[in-house]
Amino acid sequence: MNRPGRVSRLLALVAGATSLCAQPVIAAVGSDSAPPITTSFQAFWSAAQGKPFAQQEALWDRYVEGPRARLYRSVVWEVRDNPQWQANREEMLKLRFAQYPRVATLIPAEAGQIEAQLRVQSIRLRRLFPGAIGVPRAVIVLAPDFDSKSGVLPDGTPVLALAADTLALEKADLGILLPHELFHLYDAEHAGVKNDGVMPNTLITLPLFEEGLATYVSSRASPGHSDGQYLFQSDLGNLPQTRLRAAARDFLRVAGTFTIDPKGHTISPVFVQWFEGGRTALNAGYPNRTGYWLGLNLIRRLRRTYP
Repeated sequence: MNRPGRVSRLLALVAGATSLCAQPVIAAVGSDSAPPITTSFQAFWSAAQGKPFAQQEALWDRYVEGPRARLYRSVVWEVRDNPQWQANREEMLKLRFAQYPRVATLIPAEAGQIEAQLRVQSIRLRRLFPGAIGVPRAVIVLAPDFDSKSGVLPDGTPVLALAADTLALEKADLGILLPHELFHLYDAEHAGVKNDGVMPNTLITLPLFEEGLATYVSSRASPGHSDGQYLFQSDLGNLPQTRLRAAARDFLRVAGTFTIDPKGHTISPVFVQWFEGGRTALNAGYPNRTGYWLGLNLIRRLRRTYP
């Protein structure tokens, strides 16, 4: 694959410029023995509400993760690439369990909306990419640290995980989010770009291209929204084009960085700097996740020449 090299060359040009049905979906990822996630959550929360964390965690393992152990280890917690996954998991679950009293009643409806929008957005994606499969390998989960994530099962199967609890808390616009994520799944299946481009031995230019393209696809599948909405962040939508030249130059300085540190097998700090979110400022002079904005503008530049 020669995308990263092309992306670097195109960035140099920019720098020099002046401006689903629930059961088939679950079966597709090998979780056919698991009940619907809403059933698991109701069993968990009815037993766990008001209990000490240790008891809640044990009930979570029994009802939520246990029936989906392979999915949670490989996609939700990314055990292979996260040496601190157990400590991170405990910390994040404590925070999420504290949030459940105000979101628990919203989760069943959110799961239903996800299923309904998966049907709609899968049809729209196939209009843009006729090779997309009719029933995407997507699964609804409960997860404290993401709203949606492309991942890979141990057998190499790409899968899209959609966290009903986080999406309910965020009040996310599924009409914008799902085309973005379904494209990532499509690209994993057809071009081998898995985990949104965060793969061993890949350069930081690959997620730049992937996130920019997924954002662009979302704008085509669900037109009529602002850049801030497509980027899921208003301050990114407000970045003026006059800043594009400097941003491209700054990114080019680190464009040779691997997405995953080959020695520590951890996510590169440069990836965090350009693509991660959160309240703590990560990239001096830019909003967090500026890589998405830069990637979107890169794709728009490409579209001047390529179909």
